[in-house]
Amino acid sequence: MSGENIQGRIRSVIDILPTSERKIGLTILDDPSAVISMTAAELSKVAGTSPATVIRFCKKIDIPSFTQLKIKLSAEIETPIQEGYSDITENESIPDLKSKLLANAYQSMQETVALLNDQRIEQVVDLLIAAPIIYVYGVGASYLVAENIAQKWNRGGKTVICIRDPHILITIIISAPKDAVFFGISNSGETKEVLRLVDIAKKYQLHTIGLSQFGSNSLATKVDLPIQTVRSNEAIVRSAATTSLHDQFIVIDILFYAYASRNFNKMIDRIQKSKEEVHRFDNRGK
Repeated sequence: MSGENIQGRIRSVIDILPTSERKIGLTILDDPSAVISMTAAELSKVAGTSPATVIRFCKKIDIPSFTQLKIKLSAEIETPIQEGYSDITENESIPDLKSKLLANAYQSMQETVALLNDQRIEQVVDLLIAAPIIYVYGVGASYLVAENIAQKWNRGGKTVICIRDPHILITIIISAPKDAVFFGISNSGETKEVLRLVDIAKKYQLHTIGLSQFGSNSLATKVDLPIQTVRSNEAIVRSAATTSLHDQFIVIDILFYAYASRNFNKMIDRIQKSKEEVHRFDNRGK
């Protein structure tokens, strides 16, 4: 059952929930098998809250009802998602570092893939196929994701504009053709430059897509089609966003290959032509 990952959703938002809703989440994570046989009243009693809190909690993790939560949780228990993030320690060996980083990356990407909704991916691909041009923007580490989008789709024959300076991007967006798309990336979902560009894109009637971490955030609320990654446990010691980048890159890969699969022959032709032209460019004059 794709696009579910109930326990991953709960872990993603548990630290930012109100106290009463956090109690519901912790009770579910503590013994998910027991919860699937409970009523909302029973769960609220065990958690020390109220039945109304159970309903609010379900809404926070984007599940319409407690009954639906139990159905999805039951399916998840039958095919469990492994968990376990590890931070580095002082004077850690290289083999241990490699093992931990690999495990963390796999864990976060696995949970993100489980979180993705297949129908939403199809909707995003529909927009990208119809778009005459795509504008992408991100700040800091998210700019690396924006560049990745531009490199992939440009090579496949779709015009993508990726500019670091938002002022220049604004001057281009206001002349965007019909059905153009603005794709904003912000792990927190609160990057002010991205949010302002979404507002401008919507003002000029562009379709909007947003990539952010799971949970309620401004970017997910503003855009037409939000896509979200699991809220990963970033290591305390890190040189930059690490796990979150893995999550964002796997989402972009899924979008790109879904797009390529729907445009297979054209994509193959475009990629081959680009390879040939690059080869001729590199060897011209030799």
